[in-house]
Amino acid sequence: MTRTMRLAALLAIATLLATGCRKQAPMSEKMAGPFQEALDQKRTELEIPGISAAVILPDGTTWRGASGMSSENEAMHPTMLFGLASVTKTYIAALFLQLAEKYGLSVEDSVGRWIPELGQIEGSITIRQLLNHTSGICRFQTKPEYLAAVTSQPERIWTPQEILKEFQGEPACPPGACWGESMMDYVLLGMIIEKATGATVSSLLETRFFTPRELVETFLYPDRKYPAEKMAHMWWDVSGSGKPVDVVDGAGDLPLAGLFSSLWASGAMHSTAENLARFVKDLFEGKILGKDSLKAMLSPGPELYPGANYGFSVIIDRIAGQTAYWHSGGAGYSSIYFYFPDEYLSIAVLSNLMKDPKPIAIALYNIYGERRE
Repeated sequence: MTRTMRLAALLAIATLLATGCRKQAPMSEKMAGPFQEALDQKRTELEIPGISAAVILPDGTTWRGASGMSSENEAMHPTMLFGLASVTKTYIAALFLQLAEKYGLSVEDSVGRWIPELGQIEGSITIRQLLNHTSGICRFQTKPEYLAAVTSQPERIWTPQEILKEFQGEPACPPGACWGESMMDYVLLGMIIEKATGATVSSLLETRFFTPRELVETFLYPDRKYPAEKMAHMWWDVSGSGKPVDVVDGAGDLPLAGLFSSLWASGAMHSTAENLARFVKDLFEGKILGKDSLKAMLSPGPELYPGANYGFSVIIDRIAGQTAYWHSGGAGYSSIYFYFPDEYLSIAVLSNLMKDPKPIAIALYNIYGERRE
């Protein structure tokens, strides 16, 4: 693939952005076989090159599965890493809440208190409005100037300060007047965390989440670089023919460096499906946050559609009559997690093509419901 084609792929990817140690028990074929069959079937139906998934049952028993290909020459494997895109925000929201009491942070603090130089961004916006995307801040990821900057400099590592300076724009609405997933919300949240603590977001995630919970295959780019041999390859329909191609093969960091570093605390997390499912299970079972902080995270905010509300980067929903917490992401790769609190069930699905993975996660949940008795 030519460099021009890879740049075109990156442009398309960026455009669509708008839209504890645990012992594992072997899983019986009663569920493992059907889980794999569902994964294979959905991958074929959705025409996705490769998928990795994990399901953690209430007792901690873990199923890991993979289907399809990472590259033309390498099959997908459950140990491969993917970019999580907007699922990153769930980690950052949890980190803020864990740090809040220790460092005198409050969700009612104004952004201007912590970051005086905001340019066109209204300083009275509260941290709560960043957390639940009601800030009204311009969705910079949709703007031509952002797309041009990232595609013209695909290997550039963007700093948070550069993101704030370069990607300004007119607000979508006054603070609190509308909901919209602006990547700037969580870039600002990451900057506030660093200002309050004097530590990097990446180091705080490592010391507070990843190391204690042995999530050794989870990291925030660019503070940790890509172990290229472990990354699933990213596929994209570059030509518009309907046939995706591998846009990473032979390209080094391209197109990942500029894309993910420009999203930082909004979208630069990388993980395996199993690590994501483990983090989600620990988070929503109260092993990471205190009771009050978890309650705040899950307090229903703006209504996204009937029956579904947005908390602090968690969607509180009903799936098949059951309460479900979930969030998805898409930036070249696609990601989604589901946690069912009444059933203590955690599901994570990652794909190497930007296509909605929700039907895959729902299919895995339906298998669990059919086979659990």
